[in-house]
Amino acid sequence: MANSNDQALVAAITAGLRTSFVPSVVRQLADIEGFLDAVWPQLAPSVDTAGFLGSALYMADMALGAVEEVYDEPTLSRESLLAGGLTEADLDQVIAVLDVFHWLQPQLLLLLAALAEAHDAPSVGGQGRPEPREPSEREQAHIDTPVELASPQAGLLPEVPVELQLDAPPDLYRAIAVWPGYFDAVWDELQHLVAYPLFRQRGRALYFYARSSSRFLAVPLLADDAAMREAGMRPEDIARARTIVDRELSAVSTMMMHCTAMRLGLGLREREVVREA
Repeated sequence: MANSNDQALVAAITAGLRTSFVPSVVRQLADIEGFLDAVWPQLAPSVDTAGFLGSALYMADMALGAVEEVYDEPTLSRESLLAGGLTEADLDQVIAVLDVFHWLQPQLLLLLAALAEAHDAPSVGGQGRPEPREPSEREQAHIDTPVELASPQAGLLPEVPVELQLDAPPDLYRAIAVWPGYFDAVWDELQHLVAYPLFRQRGRALYFYARSSSRFLAVPLLADDAAMREAGMRPEDIARARTIVDRELSAVSTMMMHCTAMRLGLGLREREVVREA
């Protein structure tokens, strides 16, 4: 990151998302001079609403519904992981880290979708409700949960982007690779989920739902080329930011599905918003 102002913006974003973990996409965008300065002050009031979090958690429930259909009886389980050498303490830490991603990734997806929608529209959002987002014990737990990232070259991590057609190992897999015994077992099982049509279709559905939900930002976002140039950004930097947003938008929707599958393998299937009759 270029300077202390960028670091302050990154800190503001992670605080707004109620986490201490800095997603790699935020770091990438922070390296583009002027981008976060232009968009985050516009996005922050919407992130701080109950409606924003509700939309994010609804998408988490969408992911769970599809994962349950194609992965309802996973071979992976807490018992098998303990038998494979992980400790109860290891699994408690894994579960805590997965819960961070479970809430963080859909919020990221909404932000990236809004930025993507704003590429070619003079204004996005403004239809959302302004009710404030109330603090919660779960979000405080996310803030208190340290998330480390393994080296992109650690263990089987280089295989992940190849199999999932990504540019680099995603944050989610780098975070769980800190526990090689867990990562190896998970990857051996989850890499095959991409073969299931419903799994792929729901990932795409998350992508399109997030983009359509951009209209429910509480405060309008102005981030098309004209607005970015007016904010002082160079055309090449605007194009670079657009490339990152478009690439990461697709990757995050895929990782939402994988995080959900990881949690399901540990017996975590409670819905966040949608309650079954």
